[in-house]
Amino acid sequence: MKIIDVALKDMLRSFRNMFFLMFGLGVPLLMSGIFYFAFGGLGGDGGFEVPQTRVQIVNLDEPVAEYGDFSAGQMLVEFLQTEELSDLMAITKAPDAASARAAVDDQEAGVALIIPAGLSASVFDPAGETAIEMYQDPTLTLGPGIVKSIVSQFVDTLAGSKIAANVAHERLPEQGVTVDAAILQEIAMQYSNWSFSLGEGGADALLDVRSPLGKKDTDQMVGIVGLIMAGMMIFYAFFTGAASAGTILQEEESGTLARLFTTPTPQSTILGGKFIAVFALIAVQLAVLMPISSVIFGTDWGAPLPLALAALALVILAASFGIFIVSLLKDTRQSGIVYGGVMTALGLLGISSVFTMNVPYVSPIVETLPLIVPQGWAMRAMRLVMEGGGVSDVLLTVGVMLALSLVFFLIGVFMFKKRFA
Repeated sequence: MKIIDVALKDMLRSFRNMFFLMFGLGVPLLMSGIFYFAFGGLGGDGGFEVPQTRVQIVNLDEPVAEYGDFSAGQMLVEFLQTEELSDLMAITKAPDAASARAAVDDQEAGVALIIPAGLSASVFDPAGETAIEMYQDPTLTLGPGIVKSIVSQFVDTLAGSKIAANVAHERLPEQGVTVDAAILQEIAMQYSNWSFSLGEGGADALLDVRSPLGKKDTDQMVGIVGLIMAGMMIFYAFFTGAASAGTILQEEESGTLARLFTTPTPQSTILGGKFIAVFALIAVQLAVLMPISSVIFGTDWGAPLPLALAALALVILAASFGIFIVSLLKDTRQSGIVYGGVMTALGLLGISSVFTMNVPYVSPIVETLPLIVPQGWAMRAMRLVMEGGGVSDVLLTVGVMLALSLVFFLIGVFMFKKRFA
């Protein structure tokens, strides 16, 4: 069929076009890759790996004999030496504070932790105050930040234990209960155990700091990178639709389109073939980008059926919008302004929800503003699917996308027929 021949010819020319290879396939992957590596790079299981930090620990704390030789300093040392944290920190005990600081100065360690002598006593002393000193290599940021986060969580638990013990010391005698060291120690330990058990996974929740964000937040960041990939794909799919439809203007200016119209081939067949090429090119673009991003970035595109509906609607909408935009242009000189200005502005507005989804207290206006452009509806459909939505969840959005596609396509066909009548 001649209409297929025309479509194949246009597609072959696009595949040989550096613009499509660079901006249709290369740039979406490159932009997503920048965000991906910014969030930690390639991890073995799709997570984010952090370098091991060498830590020198000086434990000057003295056990409190009155409370059964309770030693908060020793608890902290044992906590930091747990197997769960071994991939984050390499712990070395130092004899004194001076040698620990010297190890950091000589870059033999990244962090020196000096546990003060009165740490354990301060837990049971209502007026007691003390602080753990953290001495770090100023050239490092990530490793010391993780160590500080872990130690801070441990200290917060100790502070809570102290508050619980002080409250018991003040209130229990009012109830006729004799408070001794054993009771205070039991209350402090029960609070510590309760605090460590908070959160999913029990005590592992406190240990789950293999990234500076924690496991849940790391999974969330992986999802964000996936949505960024979807946004880049949508952004450039609309560019592809407009650029591939723009070949009609190029052939008009070069005179090849006029010569085609003088052949026995009907005008509708020629334009129909070019329109089919626009749709097919975007479909190929998505078919290449989605599996590649799944392999490279671990992108989870969601359930197959709703994904297929959203992707099909995206292809139809981007192609129809491209035909509509090009039908309004007089020549290829105007296309540069449209591609560089109008399409860029519309695309950025349409995918802006990706960059505001974790911002607290976002105005409803900001959330719905992207829906004034077709790219916003495409982004909404992909987000619904990637966040676990089913067919019923995306039907309304897909329906709006198809309705917009029909309007854009009919206007574009009308304008082209009027132009070449």
